[in-house]
Amino acid sequence: MFKKLLKGFGIALLILICLFILIAVWSGYKSSEYEKTAIPYMDTAIADISSWELDTFKSYLTPFEVENINEDDLKRLIKALSKMGALVEIGEYQFNTVTSRALTSGGSGTFVTYTVPAIYENGDAVLTITLKEEGDSFSVYHFKLDSLALFD
Repeated sequence: MFKKLLKGFGIALLILICLFILIAVWSGYKSSEYEKTAIPYMDTAIADISSWELDTFKSYLTPFEVENINEDDLKRLIKALSKMGALVEIGEYQFNTVTSRALTSGGSGTFVTYTVPAIYENGDAVLTITLKEEGDSFSVYHFKLDSLALFD
């Protein structure tokens, strides 16, 4: 009886370990797949967005986001983010996730999320960027800047 219980526990543990290995391999594969395309896009997008100009910011957003965003709110957001000053340096990108999901606006999409440290004139920040895959390129679906410098 005890041997069967131990054997069952061992099999469950082995399956769990194999599952974690499979997830790690799949994540590594997906990460390397987007490394060649998403990172160069983000290098350009972050530098351009960090000019803190409304039209430039909007040019990187997904068409759905541009249609549904309140322009006054976006202006206030850009004004607040402009307190960071000019972009000085972008750090090393950290791949977070890749997901395929249905959108409330209809259709579906593939989204890839990265986190990257950045240094601005007025302080350090951590950027979290979610890109929507658009054929051979991307558009910015979500852009988040976390920095204590915004509270000064």
